[in-house]
Amino acid sequence: MTLQEYKDKNKLTNKDLAKLIGLTGKNPIVSVIRYLKSERIPHPKIMNVITKKTGVQPTSFYEAYYAKYKI
Repeated sequence: MTLQEYKDKNKLTNKDLAKLIGLTGKNPIVSVIRYLKSERIPHPKIMNVITKKTGVQPTSFYEAYYAKYKI
């Protein structure tokens, strides 16, 4: 399952998802959007929280990122 699938399944907004995974700062919603678009891979500490709270595995982020940028 990807983070986008989790978000859709649980009918969360980007703001709800940012709160769920504990993102803070100037604009945590932008970070969520970048994770969802595979433009950014979460920091290992955030990745750990995402995995624990959503069940989304780190491999889903890496697979999508590498597929997008064909690395």
